[in-house]
Amino acid sequence: MYLDYFKLKEFPFCLVSDPRYLFLTKNHQKVNAYLEYAMNVQDSFVVITGEIGTGKTTLINNVLDNAEPNNILITIQATKLNSLEFLQSLLLEIGLVVEPLNKVTMLNECRRYLVQRQNSRKKVFLIIDEAQNLEKEVLEHILYLSNLERRQQKLLNIVMVAQPYLNSSLDDSGMEHFLQRVRLRTHINALDLIDVEPYIKHRLSIAGATETDLFSQEAYNDIYQFTGGRLRLINILCDYALMVCYVEKLPQVDSWVVQVAANELQWQTYEKRFGRHENATKFRENNDAKPGEAKLQLRQGGRVVGEYSLQKGELTIGRQDNNDIQLNSHKVSRKHAQILSQSNNYYLHDLSSTNGTLVNDDRISIHILQHGQSFSISDYQFIFYAPVVVAEIVSEVIAETAVLDNQCIENTRILLKKNDTRKYADVADIVD
Repeated sequence: MYLDYFKLKEFPFCLVSDPRYLFLTKNHQKVNAYLEYAMNVQDSFVVITGEIGTGKTTLINNVLDNAEPNNILITIQATKLNSLEFLQSLLLEIGLVVEPLNKVTMLNECRRYLVQRQNSRKKVFLIIDEAQNLEKEVLEHILYLSNLERRQQKLLNIVMVAQPYLNSSLDDSGMEHFLQRVRLRTHINALDLIDVEPYIKHRLSIAGATETDLFSQEAYNDIYQFTGGRLRLINILCDYALMVCYVEKLPQVDSWVVQVAANELQWQTYEKRFGRHENATKFRENNDAKPGEAKLQLRQGGRVVGEYSLQKGELTIGRQDNNDIQLNSHKVSRKHAQILSQSNNYYLHDLSSTNGTLVNDDRISIHILQHGQSFSISDYQFIFYAPVVVAEIVSEVIAETAVLDNQCIENTRILLKKNDTRKYADVADIVD
């Protein structure tokens, strides 16, 4: 595996929640402070929300690991529990078996247990994870438990952790009494782009990495585009990228490796898969190519049937109607191929299609496109045109020579070379 290849002591991007790998952004620091506060007061009621994979469970486990010895921590995974199942789960975590199983008896047993813990000078915390699907009746039971008190002290402290749509339930009319009991309410954000690099380096360091440049600068931006800053998705993609490096015997995860890993995972950019989010890189919607832009020309039977801009960063081709270019042919796979723009190069990638993507009649997997190069999918032919950034240079040459002849073209080639536009080799096409 890649551990020996990169001289790592353990896998740095495991999905198991491990407080050793806790990485605190400013937002995570705030939430962590709220949790620490909740552990030090007697009547805490905290609601923490965050999208899937933003580090909620890791924060909770960090609090559990650092809890005071006299604190009793009860954790319930509450996904889709009804009111009876919730109370049963609570009693099982406490270690009580109650007969008969009715709500009144179970609630009374909970109170008796909490009074006993208070007499022993113990603070009891109920941590409810995945609380976003709880029914309103369950929320009422939670409110009842949070209001239990004796000797001017609350008997139970509560921390609810959930995905954001718990907020919709709490903000409904009729839940004002519940919200009035909540002491702290906060949200965990996904990572910003600037946090991706230190997060990845932090995990590599914990795993024993001695090299600090296992990922290129361009790779961090691509990882963010594919994951939207979600920690779980970053871990999945980085783990796969390191495996690609190991298989291909590459020394570093660069932009190309991230693209290969994402394609193997059948991922598109986060924005395209899940919709826009406030931190996402905003691509322009695909439209007809403007003069001077990189473009893809589509031909069928020798006739031009369409042109497509490549300024979006990613363009998909296939039979399904959600592709950027839809080809209505049974010989075309639903997700057949894609064009990716990275670091001034344009990559043609076949998405494990049935009948293949052909360049010069050879089936390809990943291929760097050159200006004027064609490729075919089924009966369709595509021609790639690199961006024309040399219009002003050409105009300058034409003005000097008045007549466009071979010397003009040669002069243009010289100017192109000076301006480092290496991939625009066919100047005759540019000035035609």
